[in-house]
Amino acid sequence: MPKSGIKIVAETPGTGPELKKGDRVRLRYDIQLNRGDFLARDRDEIWTLGDREAVAGFRYGLDGMRAGGSRRFRASPHLCYRDEELAAIPKNAVLIFDIKYVEIVAS
Repeated sequence: MPKSGIKIVAETPGTGPELKKGDRVRLRYDIQLNRGDFLARDRDEIWTLGDREAVAGFRYGLDGMRAGGSRRFRASPHLCYRDEELAAIPKNAVLIFDIKYVEIVAS
């Protein structure tokens, strides 16, 4: 069950291990505003789950994903930037994440 403020729009379940806090994972992802403007396209990065290097909406949207799966979800402003306005992100923006969980990376 997703955390309040996360709405899963589409999902393809993976067959590998489920992500857990502390895992270093390689993800491929896009992030866009609800109105369609892209903030990130086809990024391929390694993240450590549980670290606060990303907004809460990104972290919480990964909950329950398994290796090889993908997920598209919407994150409410209270889990992203709230009423803070950044260069490309307006106040109270809903963000849409398209995540492809690629693999757990050895430490």
